[in-house]
Amino acid sequence: MSLTLGPDEGLRVLREADADRDGAVSAAESEAYLTAWGQGLAAELPASIDGEPVALAWGDGYLDPLGPVRRAPVTVEMVARAPLAGGVQTLAFEDRMVRREVFDRTDVAFRARDGAELLASGIGADPGEPVLDLSYGPGFEAGAPVRLTAVARTAARDASGPWPIVAGLGLLVGLGLGVAWVVRRRARA
Repeated sequence: MSLTLGPDEGLRVLREADADRDGAVSAAESEAYLTAWGQGLAAELPASIDGEPVALAWGDGYLDPLGPVRRAPVTVEMVARAPLAGGVQTLAFEDRMVRREVFDRTDVAFRARDGAELLASGIGADPGEPVLDLSYGPGFEAGAPVRLTAVARTAARDASGPWPIVAGLGLLVGLGLGVAWVVRRRARA
């Protein structure tokens, strides 16, 4: 998940991240803000694998710029992970960030990596041929959630292998061991 925010929304985020109100965002404050933001993403971007809800582990957060609280463009990013069983699986997100009027556009990119094969992707429950890049504007679906779906084939897990490493691979940037989902949003200036 990657948000690129305009200067006005950037100022709001930097003020919120500045927990001690000293006028600057430190690395520790950035980490605390990103942890809270990641917890909120569970409600705003619920995920499922093969129709079953899955709790994503959001981490590897990034907030830029750090330092003085000011009116400036701000980037906020986070990566989600969850284990996959292997074989053909359907991964879905529901974009419940329905206040799209504050964003110029939402961009979505589906990417297969690490030997995975992207079989289908797009908007809706039953995507057709893989759509690698798509976008929608502030009026799309008029405040309703948007379902983003990818069907991917991954290698079956080896049960005798090192479980923590296999489980840690999980979903990269949201859409799976080998299927990346990146959403960028820019607040209006």
